[in-house]
Amino acid sequence: MDTIAAQLADFATATSYASLPDEVTHQARRCLLDTLGAALAGGYHSASGRIIKAVVADFDEPPVATVIGSKLRRSPMTAALANGVMAHALELDDGSKHATYHPGTSIIPTALALGEQLATDGRGLLTAIVLGYEVSLRIGAAVNPSHYLRGFHPTGTVAHFGTTVAAAKLLELDAGQLINALGLAGSLASGINQYEADGSNVKHLHPGNAARDGILAALLARAGLTGPEEVIEGRLGFCHCFADEYELSGITRGLGETFEFLNIYFKPYCSCRYVHYAIECTLNILREHPLAYEDIASIRVLTHRNAKQGSDIPDYRTPLHARTSLQHGIAAILVFGKASLAEYTEAALQDRRLRQLSSKITIEVDPELQRQYPDPRPMVVEIRDREGNSYSSRVDYAKGDPQNPLTDAELRTKFAEVTDGILDEPAARAIIETVMLADDLDTVADLSRLLQFGV
Repeated sequence: MDTIAAQLADFATATSYASLPDEVTHQARRCLLDTLGAALAGGYHSASGRIIKAVVADFDEPPVATVIGSKLRRSPMTAALANGVMAHALELDDGSKHATYHPGTSIIPTALALGEQLATDGRGLLTAIVLGYEVSLRIGAAVNPSHYLRGFHPTGTVAHFGTTVAAAKLLELDAGQLINALGLAGSLASGINQYEADGSNVKHLHPGNAARDGILAALLARAGLTGPEEVIEGRLGFCHCFADEYELSGITRGLGETFEFLNIYFKPYCSCRYVHYAIECTLNILREHPLAYEDIASIRVLTHRNAKQGSDIPDYRTPLHARTSLQHGIAAILVFGKASLAEYTEAALQDRRLRQLSSKITIEVDPELQRQYPDPRPMVVEIRDREGNSYSSRVDYAKGDPQNPLTDAELRTKFAEVTDGILDEPAARAIIETVMLADDLDTVADLSRLLQFGV
């Protein structure tokens, strides 16, 4: 029996654009558009985006690959690093509930940067994106939720396998070289969740690091550096070292026949995905029972362990902290009626009304909801007013899930909204149209040029 890495390598090297179903390549275009919007917004609105652009501006490198939303061009590894940081900085990025991971923020920066250097055409770009997602999503689903609950950030760890596959596909590595590259990726994989304790924005570095490392792993393997073939399932491999519980058979089951990639979710709100469920529950209650925030006595949230561990943050300290806080998301809806970019500024964080409401919110793990996790990922919000009346709502599939999808039109609207003030309408329209016809691109540079502006 071939190792898991060997089976994944055979799949990735044998798969061509022509062999991919239309719905899969369409999903790749959707993910590409969504990630570009997140990166453009993150580079403009977030401290992390501004910091990474300032740092790489000082790098003395050949101008090869585009740093999105600037006129900077750097090495593919550096551009991928910067673009990955920016794409994750505002919590606007796509994700997987099974892999507990945001793949677009690492895989797409990898594919764009390396594809620009190699003059890859649009079909090659989309193929690399699909394969990077598919391999990493399967590995992520195998080790989660245990991997996340141990304190690892899959967007920094699992992502390495996806970026390595995407880079290897663009570099046309053979199966043996890709096996070595995956072995190298397992040792490069890193990212811990201690940022949840204090809201430090190191979280944003994780996908950028994975994007850079994927290119590095592929280049090193092409040059002859070796990695362990049993990097996934070995007694000292990724699954054993990074998770208390894991299930290996799903990694290769139906490989090339069914696509986990089609189960990606897209975010309508700029916050942790768990927060979206709480926001929708709260909005559901308000539609039927308009409540003033002053009238609320207490709020109880019933959920699963992942949401409790990652998003029970009543004393949020930074914008990142607030974006991952169930308390802030619920309070923002009750006070402002929305949870957009404006509700996650430093000024909004200091609003005494939000703080008062946050102190009234408790988060509990419910055994029955936990049993159903991860599909659905249910959440219940119960609001009690000062007169003793209680109102509740449950959400199993938040907007953006495959079972409750964002349409193409809604994704286009999201892109226009998050880039408002960054791009004018013709520029935004040009990027949208180019991405949605990405199969026809002669070279990735035709898209990258649309992303070069500013300083």
